Amino acid sequence: MVNSPRVKLLNADYARRLIQSPGPRVVPIDATWYMPNSPNNAKKQFAQDDRIKNSVFFDLDSVCCRTSKYPHMLPPHRLFDKEVGKLGIRNDDLLLVYDRQGIFSGPRAAWTFALYGHHNVYLLDHYPQYKLKYPVENGVVDTSEATDNLPYEGIDNTQFGKNYREQVIEFDELADLVVLRNLDEYYVFDARSADRFHGKAPEPRKGLLSGHIPGALNLPFTKVLNESGQYKTVEELVELFKKDFGLDWNEPLDRKGVIVMCGTGVTAVILRLAIEKINSDIPIRVYDGSWTEWAQRAPDLIAEGHL
Repeated sequence: MVNSPRVKLLNADYARRLIQSPGPRVVPIDATWYMPNSPNNAKKQFAQDDRIKNSVFFDLDSVCCRTSKYPHMLPPHRLFDKEVGKLGIRNDDLLLVYDRQGIFSGPRAAWTFALYGHHNVYLLDHYPQYKLKYPVENGVVDTSEATDNLPYEGIDNTQFGKNYREQVIEFDELADLVVLRNLDEYYVFDARSADRFHGKAPEPRKGLLSGHIPGALNLPFTKVLNESGQYKTVEELVELFKKDFGLDWNEPLDRKGVIVMCGTGVTAVILRLAIEKINSDIPIRVYDGSWTEWAQRAPDLIAEGHL
């Protein structure tokens, strides 16, 4: 069983109660991020449009491993602490993470905070619903400088290493599983659309091969969300996995665990939290580099399509 902190899902009503509750400080975190082919600018929207009052902006493309050629890979442990300190976040703060698309990039940011050891991380499900019911802040805010720049003392390297090994899988290990035909030790779910998975549509990143990892299963992240863009109920999620994959998460798992991936490791975490919602004891690892890394490093290990 994974012992590191977990993300807790909150609907609009419970999120409002959290914000208004006495006790530890609640810091709302706007973690909006858009695909590279989108015309929207998340940081500009945060600065100029609406947001939950007293929010800070968490930039997935900035708080990352800056030496990697792959987008927003998880940052070095102490770099994360430094960047979080710049946002004025303290270790004992309650974090309410959201993104203006509803459920898209927020899960990745919330999971990242939990992975690096922050307790009391909540994910709002979801912001468009929240602002229909409750007041939000509007107008221009200055994002050029941090408000506090406090030292953020996260977990030690030993605990972080344990969290990382339990919750993340890197390319070399995954490639070995594929080459040695041991991928059936895990259920591998790819959150990209069916057309991208099957090589019928190009990737949003120019020049990237399409297709999927041999042995992976396609579960577009939109299938774990309802028509409003919120997470489906536990009962609906259980039925989805039974119907589409013959899996009953309430039965003993017949494999070592689950690996989730997508284009760059963002929407993969939507699947992670959906499975955790059903059964929090299932071991789940995120392939951080996801398809963007795999297609560049293992072009000979691609099934169905080479658009």
